[in-house]
Amino acid sequence: MKQPVHTLALSLLGTLAACTGSSEEPTRALLAAAINNPSSNTYQIRFFQSSTLQPGSLEPPRRVGAWDLGEPIVTLLYRRSLGVGNDQLWVLTPSRLRRYITNNLTVNDVGTPQLDGFDEALNVDCGRGYLRQGQSRLLLVCPPATPPARPIEEYRAWLIPFTATALPAPVNFQDPNLARLRPPVRLALGPNDQLLYLTPDLLGQYDLVNLFIERSLPSSLSTFSPTDLIFANGQALGLFDDNDPVTTDTTLATWNLSPTSPVGLVRDSSIAARFFARGAPPVFVLGSGLARFEGGLQLPRERETGLSRFLRYSSAAVGIDQFLYAAQQDSPSLVVIDLTVNIANALTSTGVRFSPLGSFQERISGLAFIPVE
Repeated sequence: MKQPVHTLALSLLGTLAACTGSSEEPTRALLAAAINNPSSNTYQIRFFQSSTLQPGSLEPPRRVGAWDLGEPIVTLLYRRSLGVGNDQLWVLTPSRLRRYITNNLTVNDVGTPQLDGFDEALNVDCGRGYLRQGQSRLLLVCPPATPPARPIEEYRAWLIPFTATALPAPVNFQDPNLARLRPPVRLALGPNDQLLYLTPDLLGQYDLVNLFIERSLPSSLSTFSPTDLIFANGQALGLFDDNDPVTTDTTLATWNLSPTSPVGLVRDSSIAARFFARGAPPVFVLGSGLARFEGGLQLPRERETGLSRFLRYSSAAVGIDQFLYAAQQDSPSLVVIDLTVNIANALTSTGVRFSPLGSFQERISGLAFIPVE
């Protein structure tokens, strides 16, 4: 007996939902990957349809297009305008900071790069630089090119309005409130774009006008180096390197910015986390191994997921589609993890996918998740 058409359609929909885990249409988005290959002098931003990178997809990674740049790419930062101005992709190279329009990107075409009125020479080596997003401004930091710790006066940083057409005056590290900081220093932006800072001794905030607010760190961290700092879920979160090449250790500092609240420390010797994934929350820490941070560190099970705690990462982004996109440091491979299940006790290999985004000699230096219409 023939099945009615509408019954058959409903059955097919149910089958599809069971296969994908959801009946919702996937988020239409691109993943931008900064690809560097010094041996061939090739430096590109490659755009991939994000849904073809995800666990459960039967498609190979679909490369939509690429933008060629003339020098190595240090990092990327995507900012959605939410209806005011253009959506922006900020691209940092060792010598310049550029802002591109992303409103015209689709899952089928990325065209050629269109500048958004900002293409500025930095007149400093920013090969170790980083970008942090605030509420109305972008923080660009160029640490000294020759580590280890150099005097704070050798740092360069700018607070750049999202609508800027030129570099503003740099942050004045001769300011007595900043000149006293013992490097190495990591910077970020907190509420109302206040400057957050992390040193081996201090975690604080400063609005560049009024007196700073800060908390002292335990003396046990005095020989550690801060490696990353973000503001998420109402807290300043910082990571440290213990500078011991033979140990695996993660030290994460938390502070709610209250002048009377102590700094909390979370330690774990299972992985060596050195940076945060962009796009938090949820908060992920990565380096050698990865974990989700929710008061403590939640690590994936190695055998069930295939995620070794010795796998090294260079960059990561949390998408609004509830996937973590993480670039491996030692190959041009991308790891995508399903965040709809508990990473510590429910994630299995079916929720993890490894995909190559380039040739053997290429490396991924930055990722940006870009929703498109």
